[in-house]
Amino acid sequence: RPFLKSFKTTTGIRRLTFHLTHKLPKTLERLLGMATCLLSGREGLLFRSRTQSTQIAKPHSVQSSRRTSTIVRVTPQSPDTKTVITKNTPGELPLPWSEKDPYKLPLSIDKVQRMLLTLGWDKAWVEQIVDRMMKGSLRTTEERAQAVINYLTSIGLKQDEICNMASISVVLLGLNPETRIKSVVDYLQGRGVPDTAIPDLVLKHPRIFEYRLTPDGKALAKGAARIQVDVLPAGGPAAGGADKVVGVNYFREGASFLEAPVSPVGPV
Repeated sequence: RPFLKSFKTTTGIRRLTFHLTHKLPKTLERLLGMATCLLSGREGLLFRSRTQSTQIAKPHSVQSSRRTSTIVRVTPQSPDTKTVITKNTPGELPLPWSEKDPYKLPLSIDKVQRMLLTLGWDKAWVEQIVDRMMKGSLRTTEERAQAVINYLTSIGLKQDEICNMASISVVLLGLNPETRIKSVVDYLQGRGVPDTAIPDLVLKHPRIFEYRLTPDGKALAKGAARIQVDVLPAGGPAAGGADKVVGVNYFREGASFLEAPVSPVGPV
């Protein structure tokens, strides 16, 4: 009120005129400048935050799209080797892979599987043979396995009997018929085993083909283990009968016989 009363006089009118013409424009200019600075500062902050958010969001969206688009990576190789599959996301593969083996069967193993199933072998034993081939404990091909089966059938064995032997002897279908199987059969014949008794003998001792003939030709060897086959008359050495008994003796190299109470009777 004192300020307004002073404007009633001449000096007051001069003061009001001075304020309106000099101080008020400067004050308004300052206020406009401060408002401009504040507005520019907010826009700068908003601009910076938007640019930062876009810079952070772009690579994140790219990574997420890559993760969702690339589920597996398949490395193609030759037909006789495994197909390598690399998973990039957790969970099960949405592809028709086998539940037992996530890899595609090599062509050579698939041929052996089809051949054995065609011969009428039991599916459970065929899967066991395939599993051995995948783990590397059995190395064979379709031609080698077929040659082994052909030779064993030529000496009088049936398909189901060969299947039972292969389920016990891991490497049977991977042996060379000429150098490994035939040499054992020749040894049995040289020891006096009749041809009609050979199928029954090898069926009862399926791992006999895993042994090799010793240099002296008297036994079969596999490391320190030995097998010696003896043919005796049915009633003993003094019986002289026509019937014969085949004995398969297992022992280790350097074993002693009839020298201690626990020592067994040695081969003939």
